[in-house]
Amino acid sequence: MPRNILAVPAKRTPSLGAALAQAIRTYIAQSYADTHPDAFARDVRELCRLRDECCRLAVHVTSIDVALRYHAQLVFFSTKFPPDIGISFPWSVCFPSQLPSWTSGVAGAFHDAAADQGPGTASAYATADTVAHPDVVYERANVLYSLASLYSALGTAEGRGDVESIKRATAWFQHAAGVFDHIREALLPEIRHLKPQSPDFSPNLLESLRDLMLAQAQECFWQKAVLDRLKDGTIAKLAERVSELYASALDRASSSATGLDLADDAADVTTAQLPADWVSHVSVKRWHFAAASQYRKACEDLGANRYGDELGRLKVAEGHVKRALDSSKRGVSEAIVQDLRSLQQVIQTNIQRGTKDNDLIYLEPVTPASNLAPIPAASMVKPVLPNEVANAISLLRDSPAPALGKPLFAELVPYGVHLAISIYDDRRDSLVREQIAERRDELDSIAQSTLQSLNLPGSLQALEQPMGLPPSLLRRHEEVVSKGGIDRLYSIADDIAQISRADADTLSEAFSILEQEQREDEHVRRLFSQHKWPRPPSHEAAAQLRQTGESYAQSLEQARASDAIIRQKLEDWSELIGVLSSGVDALEAFVPSTSSSSSNNSQSDAQVSAVRGLRTELETLDDLFDARAACLAECKSLASGDDIRPAVLRETARLSSTTSKSIDAAMFEDLFESEMAKYDRFRDEMAKSAQDQEALLDSIKKRNDEFLEARKVDITIKRRTKALQNLDVAYAKYRELDSNLVEGLEFYNGLAKLLSAYRQDVKIDVQDLVSKFGGTSLSPRASHAPSSAPALHANADADVAAAASPRARQRKPAAAAAADSPRRSTRRTAAAKKKDEVAEVEQDEGRRRREEDEEAARQQQAQPQWGAFPGGEIRFGN
Repeated sequence: MPRNILAVPAKRTPSLGAALAQAIRTYIAQSYADTHPDAFARDVRELCRLRDECCRLAVHVTSIDVALRYHAQLVFFSTKFPPDIGISFPWSVCFPSQLPSWTSGVAGAFHDAAADQGPGTASAYATADTVAHPDVVYERANVLYSLASLYSALGTAEGRGDVESIKRATAWFQHAAGVFDHIREALLPEIRHLKPQSPDFSPNLLESLRDLMLAQAQECFWQKAVLDRLKDGTIAKLAERVSELYASALDRASSSATGLDLADDAADVTTAQLPADWVSHVSVKRWHFAAASQYRKACEDLGANRYGDELGRLKVAEGHVKRALDSSKRGVSEAIVQDLRSLQQVIQTNIQRGTKDNDLIYLEPVTPASNLAPIPAASMVKPVLPNEVANAISLLRDSPAPALGKPLFAELVPYGVHLAISIYDDRRDSLVREQIAERRDELDSIAQSTLQSLNLPGSLQALEQPMGLPPSLLRRHEEVVSKGGIDRLYSIADDIAQISRADADTLSEAFSILEQEQREDEHVRRLFSQHKWPRPPSHEAAAQLRQTGESYAQSLEQARASDAIIRQKLEDWSELIGVLSSGVDALEAFVPSTSSSSSNNSQSDAQVSAVRGLRTELETLDDLFDARAACLAECKSLASGDDIRPAVLRETARLSSTTSKSIDAAMFEDLFESEMAKYDRFRDEMAKSAQDQEALLDSIKKRNDEFLEARKVDITIKRRTKALQNLDVAYAKYRELDSNLVEGLEFYNGLAKLLSAYRQDVKIDVQDLVSKFGGTSLSPRASHAPSSAPALHANADADVAAAASPRARQRKPAAAAAADSPRRSTRRTAAAKKKDEVAEVEQDEGRRRREEDEEAARQQQAQPQWGAFPGGEIRFGN
């Protein structure tokens, strides 16, 4: 059937191909230092292929999937890359702006600038029919615009000769309206700042296109109602809504304007307008359906015997048809005009019939238009946004349907995400360390100090078992012996000292490399002091390396201070820990025994009661110790498996779908708070344990006072009590020292790996600095002369390089050197000879340093590899 509805023109864009691929590779190389662009070569090719397919979408349902896939990848792409990746995206303008005459020179300037730049540039430009911006969000907006245009074209292509075709057309137009509305609401705020602006993205124009698509969808629904022969009143309501939507589209189009800002203070100079034939078409449709609505309502009035209302509405409808015919004279299709004339003929026929019947039979006054009841509109359509657009990232998968393919660049993690993960890990570890582990140690230390001041449990053990060794002491003795005793502590301490020295040597070697490079740089600058040297000074070029090295040196110095404290504590307690880790005979000799009979006979009922109560309190305190240890172990276990990376990546995808801002660590604060909440129960448990312990220690003090009041002690019991108490404290100190030393060993092992990597980075970066600036070194390690040396000294520099480079001397035998042209020899200046002498000195110095480096490498290989123990276990020296 003849086409009497509109399709939005399709957008066009040139293929960017290699330019887009190069821009992505360059950005990855510059922004992700730990990632090589080749790792994502396949992703780059796939993205470029998807864009090429979107350049011109054929009017076919298969093109929908093409546009949706590329748009989804762009949404995910925005989570990894900023809007500007160094390439402009040019797109044609569907509704060119109407420029005032005084701006013709400006438009020409844009056109000339665009002609000079063209596709693939990294700056914005505009021509008469194209606008380009280096912005991925702008690319997304144009892809969605093309998708909406495709939906409208598919709706227009439907014949609408049957119910199913009408249903499809209705769905297509609602999808188009939904996409236009999504562009206006979600993307327009993010591209409104771009200059020059594209007329297609005027807010009012987008609203006009949305209402136009809805009007055509409602018209399809009205057509179906006519085919289904619904009631006249129902059809009138549907037609009234069609007229309202066409009127809204026309009003918004007439007020649509967008600014092509040529300067910050420039006024709007463009007006995005619908073509004249579109304005006529929409205007005709508006009055056509207004007339159709009144006609159908008149038919309903006739059936209800409201003859005056019938004639009044027919006359109103006749007026609407006349206005529609007046608008149809400006480029409206003949099919629409024929529909109008048919409606006009029907209305006129009914007016003649109604007037005759009313004059002869009914004699009712004709109701004026102002007294006619308004026709309520019945809206049956709305903007429908495809799920593939609304939830693009969640549908990036191979199956199940709907599926838009695997996300590209999924393994590329933005720096902000790395930083966020690092911040969370640091907060989590700080919580476990400071609020759980250190709090547990603090509470244990308070309890141990309190017991030590009360001579507990030694005084009880001395009284309860006046001879032999208490079972608790024997258990602790066996634990210490099984772990290696005092020898193990000294062995770990010695290993720590050795690795500490090795770490210091590694850091010193790295500093030496930097200092050598700086001396060579200063030497070359003195040689060419009369000329500009293009590379920055060494202290500036290697500033980051030096700063990192200083932080390592500071950490090493702080660790050594802690080592000294721990070593002194080991020396202070080595004698008692040695007793505890000796044999049972040594323990029995250290703990004096008393007379069993005298001790038992001296215990009164009050003393027995006090002992029993005190023992119960001490066992409760031991339970608190065990509970805190279990709490810490569980907390560490939870922290070791607490990987926030998947949650951060999901949140990154969500944030990227709602904003075009680059991902910042501060955006994850809510996520951090929710994830850290799972550690609240451990903090609460420690707080409760602290309260219970405080109350328990107060009770133990009271019980101990009762015990002291009731007991009778001789001098032997006092000595036995003191010995048992000292061994009890020695056991606590052993555990404390063991924990501190193991932690120190792990620290130095980890630091050794970091320092080795740092030293290698220094070597690579210094080599890169030298090669990047053409070489500044005159030592034998430099294989090329400085390429940026002044041209005045070009010959002399070549001679210096030849003298300084062992490879150059190997390529040029002595005989060949002697056969050089006499003319060249006579032209050598005194300055050049002086440089030769300097080069020879540098050569000898370089040979000496190379020999020292080789000897250092052999010594390094001979040292134990502290950071790599088999099976992941810590290996101690004998």
